[in-house]
Amino acid sequence: MIQVKQGARIENPREYGPGAIEHLRHLLEVGIPAQRDPQRENFYEIESNSETYYIHVSPVSGNVTLLAKWLRQSQDCCLSSGHLFA
Repeated sequence: MIQVKQGARIENPREYGPGAIEHLRHLLEVGIPAQRDPQRENFYEIESNSETYYIHVSPVSGNVTLLAKWLRQSQDCCLSSGHLFA
């Protein structure tokens, strides 16, 4: 589980919209399960119901850098397209 202190700074170098930053801030403040990147220290994936965020948490300052964000596909979507092959 990952949780940051209220008021921690979220850096947004890719200039995602303010709604994405506020959603990420909310997830981080309430605490949410995070998957650690096995290849990179202090990098994590956080999944909400509709989006996945890829972040870096500074071990020095505790600040978060939002590196990427993408929409999650529902399980139903994956199951319904299971019959499609390339």
